[in-house]
Amino acid sequence: MKTRQPLKTILIGIITAIIIILTNLLKAEVPANNEASVINPSISEEVINLLEAKCNSCHKKQNPFMVFTNRNVNKRANKIYEQVFVKKRMPKGGKLSDSESELLKNWLKSNI
Repeated sequence: MKTRQPLKTILIGIITAIIIILTNLLKAEVPANNEASVINPSISEEVINLLEAKCNSCHKKQNPFMVFTNRNVNKRANKIYEQVFVKKRMPKGGKLSDSESELLKNWLKSNI
């Protein structure tokens, strides 16, 4: 039984560390005033609306881990540029109009 005590202590330490890490991650994702638009004021509302209409409508069904939000869109700017303008694979559900394409391209240039 003496050999179980160190193992128990180690496991408790690991579990405690995981709980602390998860708690900190959850705190980091919640905006201070609960308004998602405040997280990144540089994101144009027009861009978010465009991504919602042309991308998220399909992503919610086909790829729910890649739904664009104010919180994650800057991190995904390179991937958006690659899929829309380089590989021309997106949006699958419909093409972007010239003005939509220009809006997205200008926003991406300022964020890549």
